[in-house]
Amino acid sequence: MTANLITLFRLLLLFFIFFIMDRCGLQGHIWGIVLTVFIIALDGIDGVIARRLKETSEFGGIFDIVVDRIVENCFWIYFAAKGIIPLWIPFVILSRGFFTDGIRSVALSKGMTAFGEKSLQKSALGKTLVTSKWSRGLYGFSKIVAFVSLIVLHGLSLQETESMLTENLRNAVRLSGYSIVYFTVAFCIVRAIPVFLDSRSFFFKAKN
Repeated sequence: MTANLITLFRLLLLFFIFFIMDRCGLQGHIWGIVLTVFIIALDGIDGVIARRLKETSEFGGIFDIVVDRIVENCFWIYFAAKGIIPLWIPFVILSRGFFTDGIRSVALSKGMTAFGEKSLQKSALGKTLVTSKWSRGLYGFSKIVAFVSLIVLHGLSLQETESMLTENLRNAVRLSGYSIVYFTVAFCIVRAIPVFLDSRSFFFKAKN
């Protein structure tokens, strides 16, 4: 119950982040950066609490994934709507999410889970790119840096920041920011490949 409440709090905090960025200018963006790091960090904390309090459940796992998807998708959509990134990025991210979550829902009906001992990922590739700690950690870290970069990139368009940075520094910030964003998108796509490969038996099961 405690872990699920933390997950719900992350969802409410997400909408607050967008509200203050829209209403509070540069200060709102600074707070947006701080709260974005916090909201992603909570994603790991709720899982730790669930295990320590022995509150792990299939519902909790699915609820956590659903909120993860909402958080990610809202960030991509928000900044696409602001013109910071092209529309194809949220289109790809959303399509990837629906695709993998649809597969995982089928797997769940067969007694499998996204992660853990009953994970759908049985292949070495799946365990490496999807369920391993380093992959999940790298993806989580890249999302933090990507979303923070998007906030910074959007902040560059504010009148308050026009005189704060030289043009060369602004270009350097844009280059590093977009590099991180596109790396995160590419890694997101790559991590979806083993989900499809390990689910082939669901769709191409041989007939007897």
